[in-house]
Amino acid sequence: MIRRAVAIIILTVTTQAYAKPLAIPNDDSAADKAIAITKKYKLTHDNIECLQFDTFDKGTFYVVRVREIHPKACGGMPDVSPTLFFLKIRKSDGRTLTNAYGDGSHYVLPRPAGKK
Repeated sequence: MIRRAVAIIILTVTTQAYAKPLAIPNDDSAADKAIAITKKYKLTHDNIECLQFDTFDKGTFYVVRVREIHPKACGGMPDVSPTLFFLKIRKSDGRTLTNAYGDGSHYVLPRPAGKK
């Protein structure tokens, strides 16, 4: 009985030690990835300083709501913050879907060259 318990503990610790780290481990990483994607794919014409990235942990992925904000530098009504689009970012590898193209569909963004 004790040998079995020790074997289970060793197997659990070994499995955890060799577990692949998450590409997107926390909310801050999800927001950083969302900012980078928004810039790279030019998902909006707004300056990044005029956007807010709200993250929601959904288990195996994050949902990031991208909203317009209106400080003085950005203009517009300060109390209005419309949602522009959403990003769904998979934690394990950072694969991302978005509905930013305005037709109601979610699209997978292409992976960077050289990655599988």
